[in-house]
Amino acid sequence: MTVEKRQTMCMRFFASLLLLMICAGTMTASDQAEAGEQPFTVSTSYKSLLSNPEQTGMLDLIVKEAFRRIGIEAEIVYNPTERSLADVNAGFIDAELNRIEGMEKKFPNLVRVPEPNMVMDFVAFSKKDYQIEGWDSIRDLHIGLVSGWKILEENTKGFPHVVKVPNETYLFNMLDMDRLDIALYSKLTGYEQIHQRGLEGMHHLEPPLESRNMYLYVHKRHSGLAQPLAGALRSMKEDCTWDRIVQEATSHLTGDE
Repeated sequence: MTVEKRQTMCMRFFASLLLLMICAGTMTASDQAEAGEQPFTVSTSYKSLLSNPEQTGMLDLIVKEAFRRIGIEAEIVYNPTERSLADVNAGFIDAELNRIEGMEKKFPNLVRVPEPNMVMDFVAFSKKDYQIEGWDSIRDLHIGLVSGWKILEENTKGFPHVVKVPNETYLFNMLDMDRLDIALYSKLTGYEQIHQRGLEGMHHLEPPLESRNMYLYVHKRHSGLAQPLAGALRSMKEDCTWDRIVQEATSHLTGDE
């Protein structure tokens, strides 16, 4: 092989290598563009230990860390419960923080990240000791729930004495004033309300009405992020990051400080 041919081959090799490097850089920029150069927005309807305006709630930290592990900066933004899913489905916001499985049936532009954020116990809080066993056992009680909590709305549909309120403050106020027999809410954040406001005489009834895995959803234009985010959440559970965040967020309720 002549020197000229060798030089030509070397030049072609380095040209090809340079092209691959440029393409790789373009793909990385493209991936960032998919998430947006602006922070990737995640909608929440919570104002509790799960999520707060400072983005230091339990789920805020879990979800932001999952995004960080796949190279994306996420920002948690507040939205009222009823509007939150609709805005993500319409593409105004990139993702929904924490919902039960199956929301894509009603909101077809949502894609579920197939690894749970957490398990949520849906319970009845009361000032009395009602004996309950499943949804039908509460049918004739005076029930309160927060509007937009689909699992609670669907399972109490047709019940004669259901009051829907805009938020948890109204809900626990009504229970405190004996205007409800039971208030339906999640066990963890329900006890947070009781703890923060110094409410007395309230407790949850056993067993839970339902326990469900809760998931992050992304708008379908970000569907390619679903599996990487699931992997990031699994890695957080494997290296105990998930456990640490949960323990730090809930220790004041469990006495494990």
